Amino acid sequence: ERRGARRSEAGADQPLAAAAERFGYGCFDTGENPNARPDLAPPPERQPTVGDSVRLRRPKPGLLKDSDVGVIAEDDGSDCVPLKVKLGEAYDYYDYRDVVACPPAVELPPDSDRATTEGTARYIASKLGAGVQPSILGATGLSISPVGFGCHRLEKNVCHEDALKLALQLGCNFVDVAPNYTDGEAELAVGSVLRELMDARKLRRDEIVVATKVGNVLGKQLAHAEGVANMTVINDGLRHSISPAWIEQELTRSLERLGLSCVDCLLLHCPEYESKASGVDMSEVYSRLRAAFQHLEEEVARGRIAAYGVSAAFYPLRPTDPEHLDLDAVMEQLPPGHHFRVLQFPLNFAEAQVHWVGHAPRTPDGVALDRERALAAPTLFQAARQHGLATLINRPLDGIFKESHGVLRFSSLDCDVRSFSELQLDNCDALEEKLTSISELSKAPYNAGEGASGQLAAKTVKVVSSLEGVDCVLLGMRRPDYVIGTLPLVLGTPRVPVEAAAKALRAVHNTVAMWFATAINEADHGTAKDWRLPVAEKGAETVLGA
Repeated sequence: ERRGARRSEAGADQPLAAAAERFGYGCFDTGENPNARPDLAPPPERQPTVGDSVRLRRPKPGLLKDSDVGVIAEDDGSDCVPLKVKLGEAYDYYDYRDVVACPPAVELPPDSDRATTEGTARYIASKLGAGVQPSILGATGLSISPVGFGCHRLEKNVCHEDALKLALQLGCNFVDVAPNYTDGEAELAVGSVLRELMDARKLRRDEIVVATKVGNVLGKQLAHAEGVANMTVINDGLRHSISPAWIEQELTRSLERLGLSCVDCLLLHCPEYESKASGVDMSEVYSRLRAAFQHLEEEVARGRIAAYGVSAAFYPLRPTDPEHLDLDAVMEQLPPGHHFRVLQFPLNFAEAQVHWVGHAPRTPDGVALDRERALAAPTLFQAARQHGLATLINRPLDGIFKESHGVLRFSSLDCDVRSFSELQLDNCDALEEKLTSISELSKAPYNAGEGASGQLAAKTVKVVSSLEGVDCVLLGMRRPDYVIGTLPLVLGTPRVPVEAAAKALRAVHNTVAMWFATAINEADHGTAKDWRLPVAEKGAETVLGA
């Protein structure tokens, strides 16, 4: 039994950790909640009259949708739907009980084919909690939520689509997808959800930022890869390309699956991965980036993308995956007046160094090639700010530590990602207790429960999204209950002070490093964990960037 779950038995005001109880409050044997406030009778409600602006009291078939505000044009006083309610030039009839008076609708401009500064600012202002500041997507000026919806394992099924719908309606307005995510299903699911919400007038296109990618070629994409220039063969089932010809055709397919005429950002997906192929070094990778950037400017001019960027490693993942980009070298490939706006890269408790070390080219072991330059260099986050670039964080809940086998998952009972080398639950509790203590998440305004309350994922995202320089943390949320268990803390409370967030990141990183320093050694000194594997197996798996 979890320590958090045991604490929940102490009273109605205690946090719950057990999965089945997480979203309620416990009570004493009487079934009564001693902390509950008495129910007060609601004040009498004025009956709507002609000229009033009204909205639906509850969903009902007809002209008005949930978010619509109509105006009562006539009231014939009859016993059956006496109110004639107009919405634009159309009208429908309703009963007094169907509608409630509300403030007049704000007249909005026509919707756009892409996110706009006005639309995203309006959306964010209506969704985020008091004192929660939105992020700005670099030089685009678009307002985005501190957490985005990551679609890495999103499938086109009811559960996953319901989770995305809920996230979009709760305040998450950044969606990160790619054509290789679930072999194209993720883009189809995103397109389906956006159409449904926009058709129901619960969402507008100008409020949501959609990013997709191009680069990794696998699954169904392989059928289109033959004959494409600079199609790098990694192995039998994996290729990679950022050639202009591949970008053009892959973007066309992505737009079709998404049902959009324009994506707000197109990211070149793991361009450094091409150097794994024979005859391709990093100088060739940068040359290919230059050609890709020139083509992406043409796509901006065509109106098919609004901006672009890269999703890559900017620090060596491990000695067997040392390839990484240098931001200065990337910027040198850009044409004048470019629309390069976004960086996406990993940051988590295992891969945390990028937040505090100077950004410079490094050896496979992470040692700077030019130590003096590295000591004087800004961090990647600081360099991004200098260039007006937004920073998106992927893999916040899992990471690679040196040559450990597979991927370390930072998950607890509320997370359905349970594969490779997972931390045991007692270790999850230890991490959560450390995060809670250093960041004071048990206190107001967070009130996220003391110690280990079964909210490691939510607390982790809260801390990472509060780090200086972080604009948006991309999180896979494929169940509605996971969305409910995570977004209120992140979107409903102010960010953790940057000093506390940085301190928490370093402290938990040091703990994880200590655990894994023993886990990857052959000798067992009595501290073995379920996630320990023989040294011979370490590094046996290919891990592709998220």
